[in-house]
Amino acid sequence: MRNFSLIKHQHRSPQHLLKQINDLQDQMASLSDDALKAQTAVFKKRLGQGESLDDLLPEAFAVVREADYRVLSMKPFDVQVFGAIVLHEGNIAEMKTGEGKTLTATMPMYLNALDGQGAILVTANAYLAERDAEDMGRVYRWLGLSVAVGVSSDEQDLTVDDKKKIYASDIVYTTNYALGFDYLIDNLSTFPSEKYMRAFNYVLIDEVDSVLLDSAQTPLIISGAPKVQSNLFAVSDNFIRTLKKGPDFKLDDEEKNVWLTQHGIDLAERFFDVDNLFSVPHQDLFRHIELALKAHELLKLNRDYVVEHGEVQLLDAIDGRVMPGTKLQSGQHQAIEAKEHVELTPETRAMASITYQNLFRMFKKISGMTGTAKISQEEFLETYNMKVISIATNKPTIRQDLPDHLYLSLPEKIADSMKRVEVLHKKGQPVLLGTGSVGMSEIYSNILLDKGIAHNVLNAYNIPKEAQIVAEAGQAGAVTVATAMAGRGTDIKLGPGVAQLGGLAVIATEHMKSKRVDDQLRGRAGRQGDPGFSQFFVSLEDDLLIKQGPEWVRHYFRRKSKKILSRHKFRSLVDKTQRYEDEQAHRTRIQALEFDENLRIQRDMVYDTRNKIIFFQGSLDAEILLIAKMAFKDFFAHKENLQETKIVRFILDNLDYNFVDSPNAFRSQDMKAMITLLLPLVKKRLMERKKFLVDFQQLVHFERMSILKAIDTAWVEQVDNLQQLKVAVVNRQYSQKDPIFEYQREAALSYAKMKSVIRLSALRNFMLSDLVKEKDGSVSIYFA
Repeated sequence: MRNFSLIKHQHRSPQHLLKQINDLQDQMASLSDDALKAQTAVFKKRLGQGESLDDLLPEAFAVVREADYRVLSMKPFDVQVFGAIVLHEGNIAEMKTGEGKTLTATMPMYLNALDGQGAILVTANAYLAERDAEDMGRVYRWLGLSVAVGVSSDEQDLTVDDKKKIYASDIVYTTNYALGFDYLIDNLSTFPSEKYMRAFNYVLIDEVDSVLLDSAQTPLIISGAPKVQSNLFAVSDNFIRTLKKGPDFKLDDEEKNVWLTQHGIDLAERFFDVDNLFSVPHQDLFRHIELALKAHELLKLNRDYVVEHGEVQLLDAIDGRVMPGTKLQSGQHQAIEAKEHVELTPETRAMASITYQNLFRMFKKISGMTGTAKISQEEFLETYNMKVISIATNKPTIRQDLPDHLYLSLPEKIADSMKRVEVLHKKGQPVLLGTGSVGMSEIYSNILLDKGIAHNVLNAYNIPKEAQIVAEAGQAGAVTVATAMAGRGTDIKLGPGVAQLGGLAVIATEHMKSKRVDDQLRGRAGRQGDPGFSQFFVSLEDDLLIKQGPEWVRHYFRRKSKKILSRHKFRSLVDKTQRYEDEQAHRTRIQALEFDENLRIQRDMVYDTRNKIIFFQGSLDAEILLIAKMAFKDFFAHKENLQETKIVRFILDNLDYNFVDSPNAFRSQDMKAMITLLLPLVKKRLMERKKFLVDFQQLVHFERMSILKAIDTAWVEQVDNLQQLKVAVVNRQYSQKDPIFEYQREAALSYAKMKSVIRLSALRNFMLSDLVKEKDGSVSIYFA
C-alpha cells in the first residue's frame, strides 16, 4: 500500500513544506561547499536512526536546491519545488513545456536515493538519459551519490559487469525499453553471478503519459530460439496483391481488423489449390494469408514503420521515433518484410514478455512528470494509483491558441497551411510545422524545398540530430518540420529578436489521435512566458476524420461547397473523434493489462522458483526426489499408463536407457505401489552422480542446471504459446465469446500442463544426461 504522507499529515501540506524549505534556504546558503556536501552523510545517518524520507524532505530539498545553484548556476523556482514534492509523494506533476522538469527531478531523485535502495529516472530516449545523467549527475556526484546510465545511445553492448555497476548505483538514468528488457533478461539468468538487478524501489518517469499510456498498449517481448522459416510469406503476399477491397476482403469501421469475404476465400482456395482453407492441414496457410492481409491493409509505410538500410523498423505511434530491436510477433513482422520486398528475418519464439503496467507496478513508489496528464487522470488513478496534480507556470502563459482551419480536401489544407508558413517565414518568425506521420513530414519538406525555404526535418530518419534540430527551432527565420513532439526533452528557446516578431509559431497540419499529443505540440510555443501561437489546419481527408468521421459530414460539405468551414458543429467533430480514439486506446490498454494478468501470475511464480533454485546454497537432493514423485504421479494419473508395457517404455525414455524388465515387476494397479517401485531407480542414480561428482559444488551445479533447463525450455514454449493464443482468441469476439475469458481459461490449462512438462523434463535431465570430466577438472553436461 503506497504511503501518501502529505495526505496523512495535514500539517505537512505542500505550502507548509515550501515555507520550511524556503526558511532553510539561507541556512544552506551560508554553509561552505564541504559542509553542504557533508549533509548527505548526515541524512543517511538519521535514516539509520529511524527517521523517514518524509522527515528529511525539507532539509534535503533545501540542500539540493542550493547544490543546483552552486553546480549548475540554476536555482529551482517555488513552482518547481511544488512539483518535486508531488513527485516524492508518488504522484504525477503536470508541468508545462519549458518549466524545468529536468531540474525539478533532482530534488526527489536525491531524497529517494538516500536510503541506498536505488532511484531510477526513466527518460524518452538514450540520448536524453545520457545527457541528463551527465548534466544533473554533476549535482548528485557533488553531493556524494553515485550516478549511472542504463542505456547507450551508440548501441554499445553493456556486459553483465557493466549492468551490475549500473544498477548498484544510487541513481540510474535509463529508458523504459532498456529497463523492461533488462528486467526480462535478468530473469533469464542461470547463475547468481549473471544477475544484476536489485529489487525495484523508486522510479520517476519523464513524459509519463507517453510511457504509461501510449507505449503501454503492447507488451515488451524478448524473442529468441528461431522457428523453422516458412516459405508461405512471399506466396501469401503475392496472393493478397490480387485482391480488391469490398468483394474480396472487408475492414471494420475502425480499420483495425480485416478479413476475407466468402468470395475472397473462394479465390484463396483456387489460388493455392486447396479444398477447404479452414481445415486443420491448411491452418498455417490461412494464418499466413491473414498476416499478409494485415500487413497490406492495417500497417502503413512511414506511419507504422519505415524501411531503412534494407530493414523494417517499427515507429512509435505517438512520437514517430524508431523503436530499435522491436519486432511484431507471430510472423507479422515477416509479413511486412515480404510486402516491402526486403530480406526476411528469422521468425522467432517469444521467450519473455511483460507489459509496462506490470513492470512499473513492481516499484515501491512510482512518480511521473509531463505537460499533458490531466486529460487521463482517471486512468492514472485507476491503473497506477497516482494522482495528477497540475503545477502553475512560473510566468503567465501568453501563447495564443487560435481556432482551427477546417477544409474539405487534403490539397486545400496543404496549400493554405503552406501559404501561412510562407507569410511567417518572410517576416522572420520561426515556424514549427507539426505533422502526423513520417510520410506527411516528407511531403511538406519537398514543398518547402520547391519554394526554396531552408528548413530542418525531425522524423524517424534523423533522430540522432533531434536535440540540435529542436534547439535551433526558435531562431529567427527557422522552419522545422517535425512529427509528434512528445518527449523531445529539449526546450525551444527563442533567439535574439524573435520575441518582438511574435515568438514561435506552431502550425499543426492535422489533429492527432489523442488530444494530449495536440497539447504537447501546442506547448512547444510560449515557454516561460514567451510569446507565440498555435494553429491547426484540418481536412476531412485526414486519417483521424476518415476513420471516425460520419459520412453525413462529407455530404454536407459537398452541398455547401465551402472552403473554410467555421461552424461549431463541425469543429466539435474533431473533439468527438479524439475522445472516441482516446476511449479506444484506453480499452486497448485495459485489454493488454487483462491479457497480461494471467501471464503476470505465471511469470511471478516461474521467476520466484528460478530465483530460489539459483540462490539456494545447499543440496538439491530432496528437490530432485520430490520432482520425481510428482512426475510419477502425473504419469500414473492416467489409468491407462498402469499397463506394464507403458511403464517400461516410460522408464526407458525418462529414467534409464539400460533398464531390464524383471518378470511381473509392474503388474500392480496401484499408483502408490508403482511410485514405490520407481523411486529406488532415482535414488540409485543419485548415489551414482554423487560418486562421480565428488566436488559438492559440481553436484549442486548439475542438479540446479537439470531443473533450470527444464523450467526455461518449458517457459519459453509457454510464453510463445500465450502470444499465439492472444492473437487467436481476439477473433473469437466475432462469435460472441469473451476473448479475455477464453484466454485466461486456456492459459490456466496450459500452465498446468507446463508444470507437468517441467517435472518430467527435470527428472529426465537428471537421470539421462551424460557427464564428462575435462582435463582441467571441470565437468561438461550433455543433456538428454
